[in-house]
This record gives sequence, structure tokens and C-alpha cells, in this order.
Amino acid sequence: MSSKRIFLLDSSSYVFRAYYRPGIELETSKGFPTKAIYGFIGMTKKLIEQSEYLVAVFDPGGQSFRNDIYEDYKANRGEAPEDISLQFPKIIEYLEARGVKVLSVDNYEADDVIGSLVKQFGSQHEITILSGDKDFTQLIDRKINMIDAKGKTYSPQEVIKKYGVKPSQMVDFFALVGDSIDNIPGVRGIGPKAAQELLVKYKTLENIYKNLKKIERLRIRELLSDYKQEAELSKDLVTLRTDLKIPLKLDDLRIKEPNTDKLNKLYSELEFDSLLGTKKETTSRKSSNYRSIINKKEFKELLINLKETTFLSLDLETTSPNPLKAEIVGISFCYDAGSAFYIPVAHQEKTKQLSLDYVIKSLKPILEDQKIKKIGQNIKYEIIVLSKYDIKLSGIFFDTMIAAHLLDSSLQSYGLDNLSRRFLDYKMTTYKEVTTVDKKTISFAGVKIDKATEYSCEDADITFKLFELFKKKLEEYDLLTTYQEHEIPFVLVLARMERTGVNINTKKLKALSKEFEKFVRNTENKVYQLVDEEFNINSPQQLRKILFDKLKLKPFKKTKKGELSTDSESIQNIIDQHGVLKEILSFRFYSKLKSTYLDSLPELIDSRTDRVHTSYNQVGTATGRLSSSNPNLQNIPIKTFEGKKIREAFVPSDKNSVIVSADYSQIELRLLAHFSEDLAMIDSFNLDEDIHAKTASEIFNIKKENIDENQRRIAKTINFGILYGIGSRRLGLQINQDSKTSKLFIEKYFDRYKDVKKFFEDIVELTRHRGYTETILKRRRYISNINSNNFAVRAAAERAAINTPIQGSASDVIKLAMILINQDDSLKDICKMVIQVHDELVFEVKKDHIEYVSRQIIQHMENCIKLKVPLKVELDSGKTWADSH
Repeated sequence: MSSKRIFLLDSSSYVFRAYYRPGIELETSKGFPTKAIYGFIGMTKKLIEQSEYLVAVFDPGGQSFRNDIYEDYKANRGEAPEDISLQFPKIIEYLEARGVKVLSVDNYEADDVIGSLVKQFGSQHEITILSGDKDFTQLIDRKINMIDAKGKTYSPQEVIKKYGVKPSQMVDFFALVGDSIDNIPGVRGIGPKAAQELLVKYKTLENIYKNLKKIERLRIRELLSDYKQEAELSKDLVTLRTDLKIPLKLDDLRIKEPNTDKLNKLYSELEFDSLLGTKKETTSRKSSNYRSIINKKEFKELLINLKETTFLSLDLETTSPNPLKAEIVGISFCYDAGSAFYIPVAHQEKTKQLSLDYVIKSLKPILEDQKIKKIGQNIKYEIIVLSKYDIKLSGIFFDTMIAAHLLDSSLQSYGLDNLSRRFLDYKMTTYKEVTTVDKKTISFAGVKIDKATEYSCEDADITFKLFELFKKKLEEYDLLTTYQEHEIPFVLVLARMERTGVNINTKKLKALSKEFEKFVRNTENKVYQLVDEEFNINSPQQLRKILFDKLKLKPFKKTKKGELSTDSESIQNIIDQHGVLKEILSFRFYSKLKSTYLDSLPELIDSRTDRVHTSYNQVGTATGRLSSSNPNLQNIPIKTFEGKKIREAFVPSDKNSVIVSADYSQIELRLLAHFSEDLAMIDSFNLDEDIHAKTASEIFNIKKENIDENQRRIAKTINFGILYGIGSRRLGLQINQDSKTSKLFIEKYFDRYKDVKKFFEDIVELTRHRGYTETILKRRRYISNINSNNFAVRAAAERAAINTPIQGSASDVIKLAMILINQDDSLKDICKMVIQVHDELVFEVKKDHIEYVSRQIIQHMENCIKLKVPLKVELDSGKTWADSH
């Protein structure tokens, strides 16, 4: 028999690597996690296609025989995240459908199964182990090598180069040094260098102990003597079994023909559309009645029907995702599920189309008719685009994206295709599919009209179907009134804010950019001088090498991939170890501000309005808080000098106006008092006491008048930390105290505010019972992991259950205030709402009306909702945003 090449895949290591690799979390429209599955398929695709013999080996789950030898084996490993455990069966299903032999043996780890397969087939065939696990180095010889996930091959020579010993000595090497990951003790105090020197001289662990008295270094001799039992135990634990009886022949390892039907079924279930084979047209698409309207006769007939309809779904096809730059290419309508119409007006093909001016003029009365109830998916986009054509879209009744978020704010995506798949079990045609021709991307204007008709009509049709479904759900949950009175009017607020934009002083930003550039370069040089070496500060790999290899600093934590962390939190927590750390944080801080704001903001100014128009996302967070993009104005530092300098560039558009900032004071703590009904906290707010000084007085047992700034700061950190379920360890890091002291502070807090603790306990239990938590306006956030067996996962879910009613309700309150301000006709010509940053609203106000406008803003913000404690607003004005703080 000729020698074959057999690949043995340490599958679990690949799965975990796929799970932890950088990138967005993936899940199906129904919420099933798929990141590890998708990543695993990508990592193994070429391997499976190019190999003839392959076995995918998995751990069987649970404990192995090693736990019988040593009870604490792998005891320091936490439970695997619950969402990765859910993905293993699907990965096995994929491998089997792909024709790959899948293998696991009860009571034995995958390493032992691979070791036994090496023993069984290694004498006649070449074997490649696919893993990054160093334990496999003991198996490597002339015909057996290992390739890690990065593609590095380990031959006997590579093992010697890396560890200084031969593969046959690796078991004894690990017996000496131990393994903290698997909780293998080894000989305490003996590291890799000492182990290597001992094995080079004495060859084996057994021989080391035979010659113990000859070892010259007293400390090493004593350590070996004291920990002999641990060394022998460790050797038993690290030795891979190679004697398992696995009834397989060579042909059993051969990759079989894939089962295409099973694969396509699995890909479809997991929504891996890019991996699907030939796509079959669904029944829904075949039965749909989608028509192009390309002549006046058809258009006039459509107009008659549109005028008589009650509910009308519409969708614009344009030249840009930015509504302020978008030009209309076509418009689709649906007023009856299953039927829709597309009016092309600017496609590049030669087919004669109705003129845009004629279509817009004819549709204007219908689009502005309040009696015809308009439906859309992210209808804010249509509002802004149509406003450019002098159409005020009226009768706005329903936005399916907003409705889905109100019903469940925990979904990963609120895109139309995701909602269709999740709630209608229907796979839509994607924008990419219709705008890709011969692997090249074309504009929508370049799409053939018949293809554009199918695509755009489907959008309007699916939106209409989702409207029918979501409307019933909102009625069922008694949320339709809330939706109509709060969510839909808020869409109009945001559309108006986005159209208005904010004025920017570009000269100020350019001058500031030069200052920051100089500071960044000086800081960069300081870093180089302090470490006596130039390197890429932005490279985590190079920075890790400098901090932990060269400077020998003690790390704070590891990343999910097991590497020493160099993130800002980690550096902040070891900042006292070396002067370079402070400079690195400064370099990052100034570099980010410069690139994100100083250099980017001028490029985002609209040439037609000379203003920056950020885009607000109403469904961007699970708690309900707004997020903004292009640019993100919500991340400008608030309390720093540098943040203030950037805010100085936000100015009124004329000399007769000023900037006004109105900020809710301690809104989340006031909501906590409202929900918890804690009388001590309610009294503090009703008496307008300094809540932080009051808390400091309680935990430090000092009169309020004797509280110093540091004590108040600690109390403030505790007050806000409690909202996010802060633990004693993290609190200790924030207030520079040990965990014991921090724990005592938390206990004193809950002793003083007993009903706060009860509220937290009650909300967690209620969420555990019904599966969701909700805000003051009844927006739901489903929390699937609240009953998880994994402590870390469950604890995170409990924190979310506590925080969502508070933070989510804070966003509800400011939403109500913004609606009232937007609807106040007396402010229409003298006040523009230009920015929202969480609890703060920023306005551009005419100077002559500043007193009246200020009173109205405070009135609306403080009285938009009735709580058990008063809402308080702090308002100021100035020539710039910075001056208004």
C-alpha cells in the first residue's frame, strides 16, 4: 500500500478560534448564534476541498479519565459560553454532510483520540495534525508534523528550535513546567529555561531524579525534591494516550461525496446565503403580482387606486444611502399584500419612462394626504428625500423597523431582509444581488427595470406584510397607542434634526488639528525615548512585545484569545509600573480625537447647506438610546479640556443666534428612585438635596457638611455604578480601593437604600419569569440568557435586566421632551434642535428670544412625564457649544 497523507483535525480548537476571532457577532434572524459555525466553515473549506483523508476529532464533553487521576484537572477553566455550545452540533452536522469522518470517544479527550490515530496509521502514512495545542508536540517525528491555525508547520526541528528539546522529551518538559491553562502543577519555580537545561543534560525526567544529588544549583535541586510527586502526576496528565482501540480502516478516513441537499438545507436554516447552491424561487415570489408602471395610462389608473386606499406602503430607490444626497430613481407602492407597483423614472436603459417631475407632481397630493396612512421601513429616509422635492410626507402611520424595536429591542438587526426572514420566514432578494453584474457593482439606475421592479416591489410588499403582522402584535401587547403617540412622532423629530444639521467652524478645527498633530508627534517621540526603540504604537502585537517582553511589566488581563491585553483599561490599571504607559494613553487619546473629529468633520460638511448632518439611529441600541453616525457626535469627550476645545467649533449659523444646551440632571438616578419607590431616595430628590453628598454621608457615616470632594466622588461612582450592576472588584478599581472596602461600600449603600436592592431583585425575577424587561414606555428587551447555567453569562443578563428599565426609560423621557419641543409651534422660527447626546439637547436659538425659548425648553423637558420625583434640567447658552456648558 502506498503512503497517504492523513489530516487529523483538532476540531474544538478551530471552533473556539472561529468563535473568538475579531468581527461582528453573527446570528440568524431568529436569534440562533452562528459566528463559530460560519468561521469554522471558512477555516476548513480549502482543507476539505484539497484533502483526500481527513478526520475531525472532538472532545466528547464532560470530564475525562484525567479527572479521575487529578480532581482539579482543568478546574480553573470556566464553562464555555452558552452560545458556542449551541453551535457544536451544527458544526458536526456540517462536517458529516460534507463527507468528513467525525470522531469522539467517551471519557477521552480529542488529544488522546488523535494520539491513538497517529499510533495506528503513522507507521505507514504521513500524518498532519491540525492544531495549535502544544501537547501534540510529543507526537511529532519524521513522518508526523503539526500545522497551527496560522499555517505554521511544526517539524522535529521546529520543536527543538522553539523549546530547546526533542519531541520525545516534550512530555518530561511539560511535567517540569506544568500548564496553568489546564491546571497541571508541574514543579513550582521551574520555568522553560531551567527545564530545557535539565533535559539537555539528563535527557529524561526519570534520569533527572536519578541524578538529583548531582544537580549543582541548590534551589533547583530543592524544588525538584519538594515537588517530585507533582512532577510525576503532571507527567501522567500530559502524556497523550496512544493505545485506544479505534475500529477504523484507511478508507474510513477518506472524505466522501458531499450531500448537497443536506448542506443546502443546513445553509438555509443558518441563513448562510452566500454558501447556498442553486437558489430556488420561493412560492411567495412566484405568486406575487409585481408590475412596472411605464406609461401615463397605467400611472393614472394607479393614481386612482392610490387615492382610494387606506394604508399605503412606499419605498424609494435612489442614488445614495444618504438621504440629503439621494436622487430618486424609482418609487414602489403596495396597498394589498402580494401586489405592488414600481414606477421607474431614472433608469439608464432605453425603455421610455415617465418623467420624474410629472410623477412627483402627480403623487404630491397623495403623499401629502393625511387620510392615506403611510407605511415604510425606516420611513425617516423617505421623509427626508421627498422633502427635497417639496413634498411633506404626511399621514405617517407605521414604520416596521421602529415597531420591531418596540416589540423587542434585543434583535441584532432591524433590516428589512432580517425582519422578513425572522417573522415571515421569507428570504428576500438583496440589494447586492440586483446591483452586481459580472462581479462588478453598478448603481441602481443601471439595474434593468424588470429586475428593479421585482426588487423594489418586494420591499414595499414585505413592508406591508410586516405592518399587518406587527400591528396585530402591538395591539395584542397593548402598545399601539404608545407606538402612535411616541415612536412615530419621534421619527418626525429626527427627520427634522437631520435636515437641519449643525454649523461647524472649520477654521477652528483645522487650527486645533495642527495643535493635536504636534502633540501626537511629541508624545510619540517621548514613547520611543522611554523604551529606547521605535515601533508602531498602534500595533497591539508590537506594543505587547515592548511592554511585556522588553520592559517585563506585569499584565492586567488577557484577551479572549489568551494574549496579554494592551487595551486602554489594561494599561490604565498598570499605569504606575512605567512612565511610558501614560504617554501611550495620551498618544491614543489625541490620535483618536484628531482622526475622528478634527480631520473628519470638515469632510462631512454638506456643500449645499454648509452644515454637518449626522444620522440618528432610533433602533441602534438594545436599551433604546439613540446612536448617531457620520459623524458620531455622541462620543466627543464631555469633561476633558480637549473635548471642550472640539465643542468650541460647534457654532450658530449667524451672529443673531446663540447655542443653548439643556441637560437632564441625574435622570437615571431619579428614574431609579421612581421605579424602586425608595422613600429615602425620593425624599432626597424632592428636597433637592445633593444625592451624591447624601450617599457619601451614609457610607462614610459623616455629616453632609463635612464631606470632602474625594468622598463625594466615591459616592457618585457608587450611585451610578449601582445602575450598571457594578461589582466590588470593578468598583475598587474605579475608586482606588481594595475589593473588601468596595464591597463594604456597596453593602452600606443597599443598607441605606433597601428598596433599591429589592427593586433589583424583583426586576431580575420578573425578567427570569417572563423572559423580557421593559422601559417606562413599555418597550421590550428580551433577555434570553437570564436563566443560563453559565454564571458569567447569567450575571451579564441580570445586569441588562436591571439597567434596561433605567437607561431605556431615560431615553424614553428625552424622547417625549423632544416630541413636545418639536410640536411647539411658538418655537418654530426662533429655535432649531440640532444635536441630541443622551441626556442633553443642543439648540440654535435667536438671541432676542433666548429667555422665552429657555423657559419653554425647561417646561417641556421637566413636565413631559409624571414621576414620583421631579425632573430637573440644567440649561445654559453661549457663542459655542462649549460655552453653553
